[in-house]
Amino acid sequence: MSNIDKTNFIPCGKLIKPHGIKGEIKLFVYNKDSNILKNKISIWIKNNDDFLSFNIDYIKGKNSKIVKLDKIKSRDDAELISRKEFFILRTDFPKIESGNFYINDVIKFKVLENGNKLGYIYDIFTLPGGNVMGIKFNEKEILIPMIDKYIEFFDFDKKIVTLKNIKEFLEL
Repeated sequence: MSNIDKTNFIPCGKLIKPHGIKGEIKLFVYNKDSNILKNKISIWIKNNDDFLSFNIDYIKGKNSKIVKLDKIKSRDDAELISRKEFFILRTDFPKIESGNFYINDVIKFKVLENGNKLGYIYDIFTLPGGNVMGIKFNEKEILIPMIDKYIEFFDFDKKIVTLKNIKEFLEL
């Protein structure tokens, strides 16, 4: 592997199980609405402390994805990588419109309210009612909906999010 920053690897799904005898493998994508998997894009699988690169030869299936990876030639090869998480380099993500962002871009942002540091974002949860920020705060985890009522602004240069109207969440 070349000198790629390991924080650039974004978990995107899991390789579930072999499909057929020619090395195809069924996979689960964490964001079912994502179109990030394209033919010839590289996916990465963690192997001990290193990452192994695989190119996608083709993808088939609409709801459940079946892929053929360039270095996987048989069912036995596919079995060796099944049940492993796969990653995509953040630099391979498609460009997005101004004002939008990828959820993984705000993980570890500092969280402020009235200029006071509360903690940091440890995860974003996608729920049927909308996205929710998971925030580490005073040895606790609190969940705050990602709606205008609670978000004052994101500062991507300083890696902070400023919240408002969250007193009820802090008193739980």
